[in-house]
Amino acid sequence: MKRTTLELLCCPRCRGPLLLRDGAGANVETGILSCVACRREFPVEDGIPRFIGAGELTGLNRRFARFYDVFSHVYSPFSRLAFAFLGGEEKNRREVLDRLQPAGRRVLEVSIGPGVNLPFLIAAPGVEEVFGLDISLGQLQRCRSHCRRRGWAVDLFLGMGEELPFRDESFDSVLHIGGINFFSDKRKAMQEMIRVARPGARIVVADETEKGARSYEWLLPGFSRIFFDGKREAVTTPIDLVPPDMEDVRAHTVWHGIGYCIEFKRPRSRGAASR
Repeated sequence: MKRTTLELLCCPRCRGPLLLRDGAGANVETGILSCVACRREFPVEDGIPRFIGAGELTGLNRRFARFYDVFSHVYSPFSRLAFAFLGGEEKNRREVLDRLQPAGRRVLEVSIGPGVNLPFLIAAPGVEEVFGLDISLGQLQRCRSHCRRRGWAVDLFLGMGEELPFRDESFDSVLHIGGINFFSDKRKAMQEMIRVARPGARIVVADETEKGARSYEWLLPGFSRIFFDGKREAVTTPIDLVPPDMEDVRAHTVWHGIGYCIEFKRPRSRGAASR
């Protein structure tokens, strides 16, 4: 984590300011982030601030964190193979990622996984900094290794989409691909992505449709066991989670019908009742 990133961070629970203890150098590999307000402490290990600890996750978040810790070993080749049947990985990723344009100087990807979208985000015009958060430490460790091999200075964070550890209006664009369908609190996650976006920022959210979710069940026999009693809710495009004061709200079917994409802009100003 770059030391300059500290000015963007806040406590994910109370949103109080954080102070770094025991961290040295321009790039902080180890240390403790301490909340000035509520006194919670969050360790930085191997350059990744950890805003959730063992045993803190509940519900589907806990189950999917465990699933992706294991699945991270094959996530990248699995996604390449899946997109190969749909016309190629680049074509299908750009079908969503190009909707961020102009992406802006500072981009946040929520649920960054092992970094499969990074080659496109890093190369996007105008992008200077990319930040990534994920609920799975296994995914983040593979993402960190990928970034180091490529020489990319991407700051990574272990945390939940429902409690983003960033100050209000920190990012020029916010992206989420895959995961929100089965977040423990989808509405809160959407609100958090809006909160950390700057006025005028574009927000893009994509995930599998019900058709896509069924394909997961067919390709990954153990997928259904993640859900309580082996049952899951039917997937619908969560356009209703977008507040009515957002601008340019659009919903699309992508990836030959196995995915949806919601895109919208945070307005330049929001009324007090919307905050």
